[in-house]
Amino acid sequence: MIKANVLVAENDDGDPEIVSIDVSTETVSALRKYQDVPMNTPGVYMKCIQNPQTRGYFISYWRSVSYTGPGEYELVSELKEMPVDGERIDVIITIEDEDETGHQIKLAPKAIKQFRWGD
Repeated sequence: MIKANVLVAENDDGDPEIVSIDVSTETVSALRKYQDVPMNTPGVYMKCIQNPQTRGYFISYWRSVSYTGPGEYELVSELKEMPVDGERIDVIITIEDEDETGHQIKLAPKAIKQFRWGD
């Protein structure tokens, strides 16, 4: 699984800004069934892409936690498949909400943390 610790601050206009992302990996039980879960709105969202430089694909489940303002957020996602050592992984973090019509809107620019699997 991939765990991201995200630090969020607010700019002078009161809009959220993703300040930093720390990423780590851990093992989970292969016997459990994992799946996508409903997203929190407003929320801090995480998705992971394997080999994005070659039109990569999502390897994690969508995960989110409720956005409650500036502070630290922890997001954890199990993987749909295991990357090979050395493959590049992009962990993408966004902060989103819904407008009055139910469409997703970004509250802050996305932030990306890149790392090599197994490093």
